[in-house]
Amino acid sequence: MGDVAVATIVAKNYISFARVLADSLRRHHPELPFFVLLTDEVDGYFAPENEPFSLVQMSELTISDPARFRRHYSRKQVAAAAKPYLLEHVLERGFGGAIFLDPDTLVLSDLSEVLALVRRRGIVLTPHLLRPPTGQAAVARELNILQSGVYNAGFIGVTDTPGTRRFLAWWQSRVYANCRHEVAAGLYYDQRWLDLVPVFFDDVSILRDPTCNVAHWNLPERAVRLDDETFMVDGRPCRFFHFSGFDPDYPDLVTRYSPRLGAADLGATALLLQRYAELLVRAGYHETKAWPYAYDNIAQSIAGRIWRNLGNLGKSSKLSRSRRRTAAKR
Repeated sequence: MGDVAVATIVAKNYISFARVLADSLRRHHPELPFFVLLTDEVDGYFAPENEPFSLVQMSELTISDPARFRRHYSRKQVAAAAKPYLLEHVLERGFGGAIFLDPDTLVLSDLSEVLALVRRRGIVLTPHLLRPPTGQAAVARELNILQSGVYNAGFIGVTDTPGTRRFLAWWQSRVYANCRHEVAAGLYYDQRWLDLVPVFFDDVSILRDPTCNVAHWNLPERAVRLDDETFMVDGRPCRFFHFSGFDPDYPDLVTRYSPRLGAADLGATALLLQRYAELLVRAGYHETKAWPYAYDNIAQSIAGRIWRNLGNLGKSSKLSRSRRRTAAKR
């Protein structure tokens, strides 16, 4: 059995992000295999054999009826819902453990302690916040986390155990048809399901390391600085930074998800954002961002909406029958 492998998921317009992540991982851990699941089709836009990663196709996963899966979901939803299938795939390839990282992540220093934890525990999660936020927006920020999920699905570590296999099968069954952004229904893509994991499954570890999965949602509580070109968080080298919602075309904005955060207010983080944007450009960002999604067409979009509306119609019908029974009793 092999050791730990790392994996991510992209459509081809995000290939530049996968390249940058691959290069950063190789710099600090050249021994770790890196797999990239393509939810798209190559269609001649790039040569997989020339990329700094091993490409995985959707057809290699255990997704039932992948064509329907793609019709049901948008490009973003497919990428989110495929995570537990990709983790299972990596384990099936003979690796003892697997780490998923979102493609907009940069490995900045040694991950040995993270790898050791993944090897010891069946499931490893990172919370969005490690302590209560402060300031006028504290309650609003906590409510936002409660809506989107306690744990961030941009990092997940698993070891191949029977409990982990049960977790992955459970998560697959939930996201196969319920991976969407619908806060009123308690859904935020694949992420809200993770709230239940420490209760439903044993051997779960919560990675409470402020140098891991640093991102816009926890930056106000992290002390960041540059020390001889090393990005420091709370006095230690940052292990990996998650550039969630960052657009290299607008490097002065930390994320499109939170307009209150401007790079000008973030000191050393602003320099990191600039460097990341430069890395993406060198990795072909301006070319790849225009590459079309092979399954992005009107017919499939309509089919996806019909499937979702049928589900809502079923809920409405049940509610109508319940109301009719109540009225009859009156």
